[in-house]
Amino acid sequence: MFISFLNRFISKKSQTIATVEESNAESVTLFQSIADKANGAFFEHFKLYHQNTVTPIDLLIFLPERGVYFGEKILWTVDELKGAQIERSSKRSNKSSTTQLENTERKIHQKLNDVLSFDSTPIERFFWMPYLSEDDFDSLDSSFHELLPKGRLLFKNESKDSIEEKLKSLAPSQTEPFSLIKVIGSLTSHTLLLPTEANSFGSLISEEQIQFLNTPINNSINLLSGDYGSGKSTVLLRKALLMLLDDPTQKIMIITPTKLGGELLRDELIELIDYAAVSVDIASLSFYTPAQKDSSDYKKSFQESTAILCDDTDHMEPDFIETLKKQKSSRYLVLCSVSDLPTSTSSAKLINHYRYNARHHLIQCTGQALLTTLLNSIRQRMETASLSHVLIVLPDFEAAKEYKKVIDDSLDISCQILTPSFSLQYRNLDDLILTTPECLSGISVPHLYLISLHENNDYPFILSRASETATIISLQNS
Repeated sequence: MFISFLNRFISKKSQTIATVEESNAESVTLFQSIADKANGAFFEHFKLYHQNTVTPIDLLIFLPERGVYFGEKILWTVDELKGAQIERSSKRSNKSSTTQLENTERKIHQKLNDVLSFDSTPIERFFWMPYLSEDDFDSLDSSFHELLPKGRLLFKNESKDSIEEKLKSLAPSQTEPFSLIKVIGSLTSHTLLLPTEANSFGSLISEEQIQFLNTPINNSINLLSGDYGSGKSTVLLRKALLMLLDDPTQKIMIITPTKLGGELLRDELIELIDYAAVSVDIASLSFYTPAQKDSSDYKKSFQESTAILCDDTDHMEPDFIETLKKQKSSRYLVLCSVSDLPTSTSSAKLINHYRYNARHHLIQCTGQALLTTLLNSIRQRMETASLSHVLIVLPDFEAAKEYKKVIDDSLDISCQILTPSFSLQYRNLDDLILTTPECLSGISVPHLYLISLHENNDYPFILSRASETATIISLQNS
């Protein structure tokens, strides 16, 4: 059993820390390089979210061939410890016999087991003493040596090789390395891309997304831009969840261009909360569209909100966005857009890491053949796939109405037209859907048809918003 820290010792930061900041930073760099060398991961100031608790961890290192190491940073100096003694906490001294590190180890185990159902990853603990050298420690009272084995202590100015050897000595090498996505994905499950058939343990988000999540938002206007498919909606939802995990008293308002977009985000959030083994009050989040701005519910939620997060602002009227900016007062405001937004200290841009390989097939034909070409392609797809896996994107709703009638009659089905007010409360997405580019917020289907009445070699890959594959049917040059 190891002691976590002593209340009787107060670190003299003003006198000491400024002189060792550089050495401190070098040690952090060494930890990172050790993790990188092993294709592992390193975190400083890590927060472990589990159910309704938050456990701060000074240092967390994952080495695939060893397991998880977590450490406590102790700011003792040799001057503070001269002539001091240390004793083990015990029931006899009316103190808890369970140390902070033991509690942290138990919570890490619980988190891994709750997310993975079963986990056997080794977990080891260590102490990092950035202001104490090994010689300083050797000069202390023998009671320190009895309770704090040097094999678990990392001292200031310790070499990379020495740190690496100490970590290796704490955990034996495994024949089969532990999975980064399983272990780190579980410990950071509130940020994870949820499991799919292709990725049974989910996927880690990109570095840009992690940076956006870890950057506190402030009372200015916070901007997030990125191409279609770069994960803006994904990270926006996880930002909302992280804000509530850090401060359950917040009230967050999420605005999407369409009602369906908000419903899909809400459903994803509920699924993420359940998978991540965390607990938040869903009532702390409300979902609205710009079309609801004059309703009493919207106005009430706006007044109560502490943060407003807007997804796909490209599909919202500029006047609506300007009104939000003017009325936000002290509320946090985050605006997501495909277009490049004005650069500021509160802006971030995501790169498309997910759908560079999206495949599409271009068919050019005359105006009279557009509908026939579409019908023939749908008939072929109906032989091997469900129509609920198909989406047809048309230039406008008038075209959608015309195409619906012909498709219904020709294929003996009943299509649905997805409008901004479409809600899963009254309908479902089990039928063939017709819609326009403005209504694709939050939608994902295996295949998409895009009817383009104007040839354009730079087709907006709204395709990538909704699907991995697409068929573009376009008018050919006259």
